[in-house]
Amino acid sequence: MASLMKIATFVVLLFVFTTGCAQREHLSYAEQMEKKRAYYNGLTQEQQIKAVKEQWWRIAFITNPSYEVQKVAMDVSGGTALGEIKKPTKEIQIQAVHQIMKDGSFNIEITKRISSFDDEAQIEAVKLNPQIIKFIPYPSPEVQLEAVKRNPFVIKNIINATEEAKKEAIKRNPKVAHYLEAKKPPIK
Repeated sequence: MASLMKIATFVVLLFVFTTGCAQREHLSYAEQMEKKRAYYNGLTQEQQIKAVKEQWWRIAFITNPSYEVQKVAMDVSGGTALGEIKKPTKEIQIQAVHQIMKDGSFNIEITKRISSFDDEAQIEAVKLNPQIIKFIPYPSPEVQLEAVKRNPFVIKNIINATEEAKKEAIKRNPKVAHYLEAKKPPIK
């Protein structure tokens, strides 16, 4: 009889621990996400690094991750974490360019974000593939120049091409002049 009481007590305790004494919380999706953000933002940097090493996508819940946390996420994800980092540092932008564009190709995340990148990261990107300049609405003169040095024909994708970039493109390939003439507004 005593062993039957022990089993019954165990079953009751097991039920209480697994279901909880109080009614379970039913949170909306937004409330669940806010709870996760609060949890991950409350962690120390070392704990955030550990969490991101385990699952790189957790960086999405960290509001202002440090460079170190961003770097771990980028390393673990092979560059995919770029899409989850709200404000990547210049160093992380450059790392993303090298990780994602290492063979000259680029993905949707780079094309969406390249215009917000630092000039130095944009220059690194056009060095790997000058065609990416078409995703930078108003590239700086330095970015334009680097792109046309690599491929003079990208001048046709630059809306605000500087005279220096135009001259460099024509110098590297005189056939480019044809594209520059086509961009001139008609004379009235």
